Formats: sequence, structure tokens, C-alpha cells
Amino acid sequence: KLVDGEVLSAREVILAAGTFDSPAILMRSGIGPSRHLSELGIATIADLPVGNRLQDQPFFYNVYALKREANAMKPAAGAIVWTRSQHAGPDDLDLHISGTHLIDPKASPTGGAIVLACAVTLPKSIGQLRLSSGDPRVAPNIHYNFFDDQNDLDRLVEVVRLSRKIGQTAPFSDLIDHEIAPGIAVDDGEALRTNIVTNAAAYLHPTSTVPMGADSDPTAVVDAWGKVRGVEALRVVDASILPEIPSVATNLTTIMVAERIAAKLTHEHSLL
Repeated sequence: KLVDGEVLSAREVILAAGTFDSPAILMRSGIGPSRHLSELGIATIADLPVGNRLQDQPFFYNVYALKREANAMKPAAGAIVWTRSQHAGPDDLDLHISGTHLIDPKASPTGGAIVLACAVTLPKSIGQLRLSSGDPRVAPNIHYNFFDDQNDLDRLVEVVRLSRKIGQTAPFSDLIDHEIAPGIAVDDGEALRTNIVTNAAAYLHPTSTVPMGADSDPTAVVDAWGKVRGVEALRVVDASILPEIPSVATNLTTIMVAERIAAKLTHEHSLL
């Protein structure tokens, strides 16, 4: 049932509203944690752990003012690097730095700026999404719970320290007037740690609010093909079903999962 009251029916429903809206739609429809639904006066159709495993990559803007003669950025400059933290597993690339222009150049006294965007790409902290109302026009409550696992903060501090070393090293430093954020007054010790906690953002790669998993996994909501447990003819196919956040931007992983599920459904329907 849509916000305007229109009801859509189909032999099989495929929900693909994203990591925030898919769990919200499920919960408003009675599919989710029964205790939470009852608090909002929503009858439970299927008591499932929807919204319980939210993940995103904690992100920090290490910002530099460009020298005025470098403001045009010609030729265009950009780079991206993945590396291993001192806590990484054998095959993990859990830290990421990218050279970007994700900042208004007006924020720089020189009229130009560049960001070394730092992230922990394989975070351990788990967040949560809950409805704030049964009204679909009201946004859900999103709690990333960043740094609940202390190791995530340790690793973000590590990658920002690496980023600042890059900022002080030629040829990058040849184009830089000064560091804007966190700024030269913030040393690499506890002051940096505090600054990161205060200013950390999300990389906006949210996943895992309707996670897939085996039948034996009590934290899973859908199976390997996106089928919602205990509900007939309903699948979820978007980034919300990824069981864990990948160490990259989520678009390609989501496309891969969707194409695999679509191929299976196409084959099944051709046999009907």
C-alpha cells in the first residue's frame, strides 16, 4: 500500500527501496522486531530482526587549502588508495584515502581546496534503524553507532595520521597552502582523536539492515536469494540485504547481487 492509499498487487513483490527505506517499509507492513512494532501499534506479521545490523564506513575530511595558482587543478588531480591497518587481517584492505573535491572552495581562504577523504572500509561497529512513527512520511531513526567497537576509532586515527603525512609530502605538498581540517593546531595525539570523534561522518555506503543469511542465522532476515523468511512471495533486492559492508562503494556489489537474483527468478518463471 502506497502513501497515497494506492494498493499494488503482484504474483511476487520485489522490494528495492534501499538500506533505509526497505526496512522502514517492511516494519510499517508488520515485518520486523515485534516489540518495536507493538510500541507503534503495528500488528506483527513476521517477527524478524529487521534494522538490527546497519553498517556504514566512518569517514573523515582531511581538508587542505590549495595554493591560488593550483586552484584550477589543471590537469585534474585525483587518486585513491586502499591499504592495511596494523590490525588488518591477512587479506584485508581496511583503510582508504581518496583525493576529492567534496568541499565548497568558498570554505578555503585561497578560493580552492582539496580533501584527502579517510575511511575505515571494513568497520566492526553495528548500528540500528528503527521507525520513529508508523506514518510513512516521517523519516526513520538512524543510529550508526560509530566507534562502538574501539578498534574502528583506532583505525580511523591511523588512516588520518597517514593522510596528514601525505599532505606534508611532495608532490602533494607543493600544491598546498595549509591544512584546514583538522588544522595545524590539532596534533596527532589525543587532540586528533577527539577531533575525529567530533567531526566524523558517514561515507553514505549503508548496508545490512535486511541482511541475508543461512537458516541457522538468527540475525538474518532474507535467504541467499532475497526471500523474506516466513512471508510468501516477497523478496528484498538492494544493499540492505548485504550481510556485511564491502570495502568499496556499494553500487557494484549491489548490482552483482541483484543481477544474480534476477537471473534465478527469470529461470524459475520460465519453468512455470
